[in-house]
Amino acid sequence: MAEEKQEKKKLWLVKQILSWISLGPLALLVILAIIFQAPWKVTALLVIFFLACTVLPKPYRKWFWLSAGAVVIALIIWVFLPEDNEGWRPYTFDKELAALEAKYAIPDEENAARIYNKLLEDYNEAAFEPNFLDPNLEDLTRKEPWSSRDYPEIAQWIKQHEGTITRLIEASKIEKCRFPINADPVAFSQSMERLSAMRRWAFLLCRAANNDLGENRIDQVIEKNLTVLQMGKHQCQQITIIDLLVGIAIEALATSQFKTFIVTGDATEERLSVIENALAEIKHDWSYDLPRVLEGEKLIFKNLLGMFYVVNPKGKVRLSRDPTVAIKSQFPQFQQEVPSLTYWRKKLLKASTILGWFFIPSTPQKAGKIIDESYEKNYPMAKPNFDWEKEPEESSPMLRFNYRYWVEHMTSIIGPMYYRIHDLYLRLACDIRGARIIIALRRYKNKTGSWPESLDEVKTLTEPGIFVDPFNNDSFIYKLTEENFTLYSKGKNNIDDDGKRGRWGEEQAGADDWLIWPRKGRKTQKGKANDQRQ
Repeated sequence: MAEEKQEKKKLWLVKQILSWISLGPLALLVILAIIFQAPWKVTALLVIFFLACTVLPKPYRKWFWLSAGAVVIALIIWVFLPEDNEGWRPYTFDKELAALEAKYAIPDEENAARIYNKLLEDYNEAAFEPNFLDPNLEDLTRKEPWSSRDYPEIAQWIKQHEGTITRLIEASKIEKCRFPINADPVAFSQSMERLSAMRRWAFLLCRAANNDLGENRIDQVIEKNLTVLQMGKHQCQQITIIDLLVGIAIEALATSQFKTFIVTGDATEERLSVIENALAEIKHDWSYDLPRVLEGEKLIFKNLLGMFYVVNPKGKVRLSRDPTVAIKSQFPQFQQEVPSLTYWRKKLLKASTILGWFFIPSTPQKAGKIIDESYEKNYPMAKPNFDWEKEPEESSPMLRFNYRYWVEHMTSIIGPMYYRIHDLYLRLACDIRGARIIIALRRYKNKTGSWPESLDEVKTLTEPGIFVDPFNNDSFIYKLTEENFTLYSKGKNNIDDDGKRGRWGEEQAGADDWLIWPRKGRKTQKGKANDQRQ
């Protein structure tokens, strides 16, 4: 009898050990869920299962598991139930979009966008990319003066677009410009088409202005380059990063055109004053522009993640069960080309929404709030006293198994981009101040017949603040050359590398200088014409 009791005790002990060993993985999952901040639904479910296996009295455990099994069966039945999927579209934050539209709205009669939109209605990309314009010819006519006699085919092509040039000049007379805010990531290609057109129109104007310069139509030269400058300003008035970057690039293009004319063209005092006044009006305010851009970028990000949800015409919101809904709703003309989901694929996607219910916030509003909070760390960059010397944080936030971690990880990748955009701000400011210094230098040459020996000789010919380098709050470097002069910034490191860093997209490793004049790789028109003939 004693031996039998001993045997039963050993058997009970083995069962207890096996029971606790089997609970080990579940206990580990609970611990990991707490440490890595898994969604509360996941953590709660794991805790419930753990308590059911340990605390819940044995007589009730079978009812618990029967209930759990019933829930699983109910979910399986739900997955295979038919449902109406018509009329559902990806959820978008329309109220926030409407608020932004209202905030930045301007009257139609004051809006240059209405002219651009009219041009876009008849825009044909192929017409602005002629096949006869090879890379060498394209670079020559866009950067240097040229004559219709030397390049009649290009002159004829420009003549065909005189109507577009006239409308662009008309748009440049209007100060304000506001395009509809496109915060839909699925339809973002529409904005890219507009930006592509703006870029090609700017190149058309530059090429036409250089033709005017080659044939001594100076007033038309200034008018067209002022139009390019205003096109850049119009783009910078929008609230997305891509618009801002394109605007800065177009302004830099116009500034470069002006510098060439000021140094090499018939730059009388009257013409210099017109150019100087236009350049003086370019006053980017980072403290205003960055928060404005963040508003637009946040909304795009919200709508991107909002595609996890769908909404019907009655306003009912649920988790998305069909990834093709976004494409079909935005591009109905492609509905026939989008392959239909198979029966089992549909059921699998519907089943996946159960998993999504655990990890994705229950409403788009809660998801949007998490995005708002994750963007807050970018707003201090708009403050005047922000330390730009500090390296941007590119490391990911601490690993967590939840939606917030994923959002913060995405924004941590985007954050350093604003450092690079700020650098572009400084480059453009450097170029504009440099162009205004070149105007002072040309005024000196117009009076004396030669370029000055130093910048000190022209400091009375323009505003004193123009001579302060925005990169380092020091002075620009000016040196006479055989042809005219060199003007450059020492860059952020404030070390003179003899102007070796170069211009936009033409950087040299190890150097930090920013070349203002001469234009990188610039040749005389005669030299380029000889190269072309060869």
